[in-house]
Amino acid sequence: MQPAHAAVLEQLHAAFPAEPIGSTGAFDDFGATYPDAEPYAQHLEGKTWAQLDRSYIVTRSDALGFLGTRHVVAVLPVYLRALLEDGVWSPAGDTLILLLTKPDPGKRTGIKLPRFEALVSALTAAQRAAIAAALRAFAATDEEGSLGGRARDALEHHWNAYLPGRS
Repeated sequence: MQPAHAAVLEQLHAAFPAEPIGSTGAFDDFGATYPDAEPYAQHLEGKTWAQLDRSYIVTRSDALGFLGTRHVVAVLPVYLRALLEDGVWSPAGDTLILLLTKPDPGKRTGIKLPRFEALVSALTAAQRAAIAAALRAFAATDEEGSLGGRARDALEHHWNAYLPGRS
């Protein structure tokens, strides 16, 4: 792991409190059709994000599209950590970058703008800055790759505003 990534991991730990996650209602808003909702919720119940079975959670990154906003925020640091530690080889990379990319008006790909805005609104300022730092650190490691390019797009379209020295 690169030294810059270690600093971002510390920032993630500081920004996302290690509080027990209650899984009740995790899939109520968007996940009626998610086939792994019950086992995923069982893996969440009562654990902090740092205690979750990282391999299980990251492998099921498709859950990010079905989880309610509060639960996305609760597990987000697991996925960001995987992006930093596993780089382009993270099974969650594609889904995570898609989730964190602000939709352009009129586009029909990715999440819808109201859902993206709800996610951003549910985050604290420190969490937004940690996400921006993680995206920047990842993008720097995949400068020529498509996933790194998509991370840079996510930064440019929204997250850069939360980096130090930006407004």
